[in-house]
Amino acid sequence: MSSAAPYRRQDVPLTRPVTTFLWQSVGDGRVEAAGECPECRCVTTRVWEDIQYLTKGPSGPDKQAFDNGEPKFAQCHCPTWHVNRPAEVPDGCGATFWIALPPQGLSL
Repeated sequence: MSSAAPYRRQDVPLTRPVTTFLWQSVGDGRVEAAGECPECRCVTTRVWEDIQYLTKGPSGPDKQAFDNGEPKFAQCHCPTWHVNRPAEVPDGCGATFWIALPPQGLSL
């Protein structure tokens, strides 16, 4: 099955972060955001790995990545086949975008 959206490089600006992604800690130092790509509307997932946890929450260099409240960079990795996608690109529609953290922050 293919999407009606063809593959094309599309950069959504930081000023329009996506607010509909579901955030969760998936264990083993992984944080995942899943939701609809703003360009092709297919479900995609962005995973951050190697976050070390202490009793107070994540620790190390990645902790700051989630403490500052700033949107996080992502790109579409949907499994949908998009027309004209280059052979060397295994997935996605070519869109890059920013994902807003939940207003209440992350409870990792």
